[in-house]
Amino acid sequence: MSKRNRRRTPPSPTVVFDFGGVLSAGHDPVPDLHELLGGDIESLRSELWSRRDAYDLGTTTPSQYWGAVGAAVGVEQLSETEIGELQTADNRYFLRLDPASRTLIHDLARHRVRLALLSNASEAFGEAVRRTDWFEAFTFAVISGEERAVKPDRELYEVLLDVLSHETGGVSIPSAVIFFDDREENVAAAKALGIDAHLWPRNGEERDEGVEHGADMARRVLTERGISLD
Repeated sequence: MSKRNRRRTPPSPTVVFDFGGVLSAGHDPVPDLHELLGGDIESLRSELWSRRDAYDLGTTTPSQYWGAVGAAVGVEQLSETEIGELQTADNRYFLRLDPASRTLIHDLARHRVRLALLSNASEAFGEAVRRTDWFEAFTFAVISGEERAVKPDRELYEVLLDVLSHETGGVSIPSAVIFFDDREENVAAAKALGIDAHLWPRNGEERDEGVEHGADMARRVLTERGISLD
């Protein structure tokens, strides 16, 4: 029997992005939210972020989350309309794409590279991100609030790998995933599973001299992996 053609064709790489700090232009929605709520801005900031993990995990509802944020600045009760306005403002802030990141997405889509999103975010944000014009370049999104698991927990990465394995007959091939995230612990967790993960210098923050923009770093990495962006 011929031994030819017995090897599985290596899967095409999938490029996976985190959202906040990687695709988004910034990472601080507090000023926009403060315009709506008023009160002490530092109290707002503290409550917003201290409860964010639970919101992104899906264990806190929008009314519970935004109600706690409002209470921190003296707003004891929020109507459903006000909760919706706060969520919309939060989504609107994060959905402002960094220009270099947008161009990178465009170039990858133009070369028909499979794209996916892997983000710690609420269910409400997951709904909003899928309605954006640029999301049509993505095959799918794995959102922590929808899966009840957050990075750097192994479970969320396994959801990503499971989705991709359906294209390879159920075989998980982590090395075929090129992942960019702005948090070291998330990159380390991905690498532990065999994913080709890279640390993206967070958008919206001042970078040290000589530190390249994340989009430039990603282009270099992707070129090294044989993905043409010309």
